[in-house]
Amino acid sequence: MSMFEVAQRLREEHDRVDDLSDRLREHVCVVPRTNIGHWIDIVHERFEHFRAHFTQHMALEEQEGYMVSVVENRPTLSIEVDRLKHEHREIVKIMDRIHVAVEQLDPNDRLLVYDCCRRIDNLLNYVEHHENDENLLITFAYTHDIGTKD
Repeated sequence: MSMFEVAQRLREEHDRVDDLSDRLREHVCVVPRTNIGHWIDIVHERFEHFRAHFTQHMALEEQEGYMVSVVENRPTLSIEVDRLKHEHREIVKIMDRIHVAVEQLDPNDRLLVYDCCRRIDNLLNYVEHHENDENLLITFAYTHDIGTKD
């Protein structure tokens, strides 16, 4: 796959993750007073959909995406790339723990429902911050002119 194709695929996956993140955030921002069992089912479905796409997105970044080319282009940025890879592992752990918590929710567990909502919202904030850091890294790696002295 060419770099253009990889970049296009990453862009599409990034857009899909953004859309799924927005839909999930909309749903967890308000817990209904009634019919909470159905609401939990929707949270579960949306979270799993988000989780699957974001996991795929991270794998693309690491295997075929920007990380290798950034380090090849700017070896001094390898520390930052390593930090972002580490964050990928942390995000996976957080998503796994939320997955377990959502799976165990019962409509009578009001406090646990609120806790899951806060955890999902925090996760989405972490992901947003992480994606911004990646965008800044790519912008810096490919647009910053290090120049030479004459």
